[in-house]
Amino acid sequence: MSLTFSGGDLSILYVSKAYRMKNQIVNFMKYLRISIVTLWCSSFVCTKSFAQISFWYNFKGTASLTINYVNNSDQKIWHIFTYKMFPDQEVRLSDTIPVGSGNRNYLLPIGLPQKVTLKTTGKELTLLLTPGSTLVCNLDFKNLARSSIDAPDSLRAINEYLIRKDLSVATPFKTRRTLAAQRSATLEEFGTKMTELYLEELQFFNANKGELPRWYQSFEYWENRYSDATERMNAPLQRELSRQVKDSIPPTYYRFLDSLALNNDAAKYSYPYYLFLYELFNKRRTDYDLEHGSKSNFLDYHIEQANKELSGEALDLFKAFTIQLVFNHYKREVAKDYINNRDSIFSNTVWLDELKSFFQSKDNRAGKGKVPPNFVLIDSRDSLTWLRSLKGNIIVLSFWFAGCRPCIEEFPAENRLADTFKDRPVRIVSVCVNTSEEMWKKWSERFGLKTINLWANSQWEKTIIERYDLTVFPRYVLIDKDYKIVETYADRPSQGLERQIKSLLEN
Repeated sequence: MSLTFSGGDLSILYVSKAYRMKNQIVNFMKYLRISIVTLWCSSFVCTKSFAQISFWYNFKGTASLTINYVNNSDQKIWHIFTYKMFPDQEVRLSDTIPVGSGNRNYLLPIGLPQKVTLKTTGKELTLLLTPGSTLVCNLDFKNLARSSIDAPDSLRAINEYLIRKDLSVATPFKTRRTLAAQRSATLEEFGTKMTELYLEELQFFNANKGELPRWYQSFEYWENRYSDATERMNAPLQRELSRQVKDSIPPTYYRFLDSLALNNDAAKYSYPYYLFLYELFNKRRTDYDLEHGSKSNFLDYHIEQANKELSGEALDLFKAFTIQLVFNHYKREVAKDYINNRDSIFSNTVWLDELKSFFQSKDNRAGKGKVPPNFVLIDSRDSLTWLRSLKGNIIVLSFWFAGCRPCIEEFPAENRLADTFKDRPVRIVSVCVNTSEEMWKKWSERFGLKTINLWANSQWEKTIIERYDLTVFPRYVLIDKDYKIVETYADRPSQGLERQIKSLLEN
């Protein structure tokens, strides 16, 4: 998830013939009206069986994923990604898979029914885990269609459905939605492509939903609907930032909101539901400020909208999710002060307790005025570098991973910093995480890094991510000559980092 911040603002950055398209849209809207009534009445009744806890959300939940593989003809790297909403834990793993047969075991943070992405052999497979579950995925690299799942009946049926869905198309639906936003000439064309994609995904769901447990039928339906809506909400800003051109928004562009419930208890287990609400409230805030010539307080406005539109357990989770975002990506003190002055913000105090515990755990990690957590990592010459050995210099830690576009964009500026301060007591240290050693070397050579270039293996990677609280990339940490952290979120090299370094040299 890429985030950009401007002052108090905070925003998240996600053809057929005309006659046939018109009929599809008409049928689509008819289906929505019927399906919403049906699914709303059946609701999303989840039992404790998937969570194995007394409370509906598992704050410390985990799940076990084992991947067995056969017929691997050459050494591969697969990538695993999942995101737990609260307290937020993003997992990005890269694992090298030897030739032949074998297995890998992973313990992943899971708070609700949660999707896990596995990218391998040019394919992207989606799996679903629930808190406390154990899932075994058997992959046949010679023919992924022969892959199978070992799990309790309902979880097996769900994951076999998800694998069939991914293998039924050349490119995953979520990737095609993102590409549609980037490649469409206009928002009108984008809207048409999104409707086509949704109808295609809905057709697959309808053809297979009979084999799925009732609770997951509702989960998958709403997950698809809110994923579609989130992409549509996000597209105008995303296109403006990437294309440097502001689209003219068609008068009917936001019509998809007309049939989309906001206070939807049936969707409270779905991460895309909360992203959609977040984007919708962002739009409302922007529209309100433009109309009134004001700049509303981000947190106050989102909480106010949530109290107005939501209720019950989803309301508590959305508020905790939003306060957590402010803490992680804007100003920690703003989030702390907010909950300290509002003891009754949640209907269930467990959310307040978990937020305070989360804040405290973060404060115990790398922070201003503290000694930076040490690490010992391999460099590009196959030697070991101790962070502590650089004491006495001003140190810039640059955390990145292969595939991170904003990280790549900063490499030239990092190289310029290395050249600018090469004769001064300044060390620019690049630390690569969430990346195989092979990919780290490949990317380092490709972009000609002039920094002290280090790679974190799987053992060090987990420690570094936890101790430095790495949730967004690139991330820059500035350390002074006394070996104390000065900035945990220093400016980027292309922005004000050089000025920050010179200021420390002058002191």
